[in-house]
Amino acid sequence: MTRYQIGELARMTGLTVRTIRFYSDSGLIPPTDRTAGGYRTYDTEALARLKLVRTLRDLGVDLPTAG
Repeated sequence: MTRYQIGELARMTGLTVRTIRFYSDSGLIPPTDRTAGGYRTYDTEALARLKLVRTLRDLGVDLPTAG
């Protein structure tokens, strides 16, 4: 299973690390796992959700509507 660190997700989605952390902390995109050092990791499902959130945001749909 592929795991991505938050910086990789940011590069792949065009979102900032801060935004992804916000979404993660709010439960919208929970981390799949954590490394031994405590870093969040995410799977391909989380990547797909982030891309969807980015698309919806670009279309002007707010998170309460999308959630």
